[in-house]
Amino acid sequence: MFGHLEIKPYLCISLLGWKPIRTTMFSSLSIKNYRGIREANIPDLSMVNLFFGKNNCGKSTVLESLFLISGQSNPSLPVTVNNMRGVASFSQQAMAVDFYGANPQNAIDIAVEGTERRSLHIEMVRSDSHEVALGELRSGKSDAFHKYYGLKASYSIGESPVSYKSELIVSGENREHGRIGVDKRYKERLFSRYIPSGQVETGLARTFADVVKNKREAEVAEALRVFEPRLRDIQLVGDDLLVDMGFQQRLLLNVMGDGIRKVLSIILAIYECAGGILIVDELDNGLHFSVMEDLWAVIFSTASRQNVQLFASTHNIDLLKGLVAWLDTDGAACYREKVSAYKLIRTETDEIATLRYGYGQLSYSNAQELEVR
Repeated sequence: MFGHLEIKPYLCISLLGWKPIRTTMFSSLSIKNYRGIREANIPDLSMVNLFFGKNNCGKSTVLESLFLISGQSNPSLPVTVNNMRGVASFSQQAMAVDFYGANPQNAIDIAVEGTERRSLHIEMVRSDSHEVALGELRSGKSDAFHKYYGLKASYSIGESPVSYKSELIVSGENREHGRIGVDKRYKERLFSRYIPSGQVETGLARTFADVVKNKREAEVAEALRVFEPRLRDIQLVGDDLLVDMGFQQRLLLNVMGDGIRKVLSIILAIYECAGGILIVDELDNGLHFSVMEDLWAVIFSTASRQNVQLFASTHNIDLLKGLVAWLDTDGAACYREKVSAYKLIRTETDEIATLRYGYGQLSYSNAQELEVR
């Protein structure tokens, strides 16, 4: 069963008007044997969640695990994540790296609590046959008798005892394609999107077309004016996004610089994920430190309006300072309990320890100029 998100009995004024702040979809996350994480438990998730820490502390892996559990019926998501990391392969070796120690005997388990409880179990499957054709032996490959392999996912949702199963199977004779089998009894209602670090946004016009269809373009323009006060409106003409800057004719969005395109991509991603989950690796990538406070103002107001839970990572202390600076303002008071920041620390046994910072801890650390990263 899928629950409905509870609406809090109070309203909060945002940059875009009076809107209710809703409860979080995921309130806690647990991970076992996924990539370099042997075990991690992250409690007290909020509407906006920020992860930081040293290189190789597991930030991206935590975000990827959220992506997998939010689309748990899709057995190809682990391959999708590998592809985003530059590993575009259906090979057994590429699939094996998803398991802790690159050992498929370490089955992956991811679970979340919240509006709906979810659990996902992923294991690798392989069938060995000793009936080998003579032609196969000419390949000179030691694994010629491996007829097929792949990933099998079993998952559940809510309090129901029913378990569902999906699989991605690759034939040993055609390793460029995989066959997907999905449990037809399960219907996924949660939409999520994962934006990896450094991804060049190419679908802004398509996403903005949906905004126009729903008559929300004025809201997007208003949010962008936080960064560019001269912007009057934004229009879709064919496949081009044009902005009115008060000149004789509209300008192509592409001439406005990387910063405004990055902000627009985040805003449109929030609209695209309405009622769901948005995951962004290195949220601040490509943005100047001077816009961080305004970025948070737009993120919180837009995410609240669209009922989106955000998970993001960063290496940038300016993003954290901008978050505190904005939350310190009177207009942001009602959002202070809607943010969680986590410092991830990898132990010698590859467990991930977490230090959670709420608004109070972040504000104190910032005022004392303490290093939280």
